[in-house]
Amino acid sequence: MPSGRIFSGIGSAIGGLFQGHAISSAADAANRRADQARQDLMPWATGGRNALNVTADLSGANGPDAATAAFANYRTSPGYQWQLGQGLQAIDRGAASSGILNSGATLKAEQTFGAGLADSDFSNYYNRLFDLSKLGETAAAGQGAASLNAAETDLSAGGAQASVIGNITKGIGTTVNSLFSNPKVQGGGEGGTWDL
Repeated sequence: MPSGRIFSGIGSAIGGLFQGHAISSAADAANRRADQARQDLMPWATGGRNALNVTADLSGANGPDAATAAFANYRTSPGYQWQLGQGLQAIDRGAASSGILNSGATLKAEQTFGAGLADSDFSNYYNRLFDLSKLGETAAAGQGAASLNAAETDLSAGGAQASVIGNITKGIGTTVNSLFSNPKVQGGGEGGTWDL
């Protein structure tokens, strides 16, 4: 019966609208999750970027002035200062117990300790910074992956919505075709009324 096809076409169109809304809602939810992933990774990416900048400065990659400033920052860092203080106190206590606290030998021992500490601790400091920069690299890669996943979700949702719109249009066309192919509609029906 033609009226069945008309209502079927209308039902398909309405169903397609609901389907399009569901696709859009799912894409929005996926994009919100991707945004949250990017926000969660941001501190790691920022910390890693900062550590990378310091390692580049320390290595001399950003010029001698940057290297000098970065090394001065290292030498005034709490960790280095604490180790230096502890080592110098130990040397001074040993020298005092031997009665040579203010001697040239004590001064030389302090200088040797300071140079050795800077050499050994600097490598550890640099490696810690470099490891932090690698964590940042991983976080930045995670942010990029989240962005790509969001873009893929948008593309997929766009394709699905295009398909839904095509189905809605087809359903409306079928409905209109069925309506106007109905002999009762064409002739106005019996007594001038349309009987759908």
